Amino acid sequence: MLRMLSRGQAMILTLCLALACAWAAYAPERPPSGAAAQGSTYSDLKLYHDVAARVAAGDDYYAAATELHRAHGFPTRPFITIRPPTLAHLGAVFGWQKLQYLLGAFLLAAAMLCYHAFRLANLAERIAVAVFVLAGGAMASRTFLVAQHELWAGLLLALALPLVGSRHWIWALLFAAGALAIRELALPFVLLALAFAVVRKRWPEAAGWSALALVFAGAMAAHAATVSAHALPGDLPSQGWDGLRGALAPLRDLVDVSLLNRLPASLAAPAALLALLGWAAAPVRQACFALLWFLGYALMLALFARGQNFYWAIVLLPAWFIGFAFLPRALIQLTHAMLASRRSAL
Repeated sequence: MLRMLSRGQAMILTLCLALACAWAAYAPERPPSGAAAQGSTYSDLKLYHDVAARVAAGDDYYAAATELHRAHGFPTRPFITIRPPTLAHLGAVFGWQKLQYLLGAFLLAAAMLCYHAFRLANLAERIAVAVFVLAGGAMASRTFLVAQHELWAGLLLALALPLVGSRHWIWALLFAAGALAIRELALPFVLLALAFAVVRKRWPEAAGWSALALVFAGAMAAHAATVSAHALPGDLPSQGWDGLRGALAPLRDLVDVSLLNRLPASLAAPAALLALLGWAAAPVRQACFALLWFLGYALMLALFARGQNFYWAIVLLPAWFIGFAFLPRALIQLTHAMLASRRSAL
């Protein structure tokens, strides 16, 4: 897409990008809003492991989840504070170690699929795509983190991303359905895929995405009713989702949940931003969809996520990291665009 820029547009984009990177590098962090579980050191991940252990022992998921939320100061209202039961049941049946093998298989599959899907890229870029998919999914290497719902959703959406709008769209729908069954934060991806299918008049695909959205709505209604049946009058409500943390929050969240946190603080957030520039030089079909998904999701993180919700950004991984593979191409295209008019004049 960067090849279509005029010289003036390329210069404006470069200036804006430089200012944004400088702002990301040196802007002070805002303090986190609220406290997690009333100051308890009992983490979300420990909660998910304990719920799965109770389910493995024969307890009902909803009874176990609401009781453990209540016992450790986690909210049970509204209903979405209780995760869907899918991952807890999988953990109870197979155990977290076996699920880690499955998660690793998904990560390798995503790397291979993305390597083959970006056919307009050269061989070096396609290899880089696979490498950055693996780097973006590095959290899968830790067994304890396998209980993180967003990690599964992110990997499944990374599998779906290169297939949206292709002749293999049914596989994209199935992968996205798996992500939705584990974490409702996959819904923006599904709705965007539906919108793309409608705009492109791909009616069978649009029908598929519509059906998935309707099934999800019914499942969430059933989930809400079951959570409400186990709730008690004195249960804690959520602190709300009105973080209003600003435009830099998504970048900092991505740094916190990825290998970018190994970089110096002044480089990490600008690096996360540059991945978006790389995506702008990726093959157009995947780039248009990915950039709209990333920007919409980032807006949600900036407006609604509290400081304790930084892990929502995991849903964007490892797909976000693919942009790094195309960053050299993006810089070359920007340079050519800025020099094009001058060369024609000469």
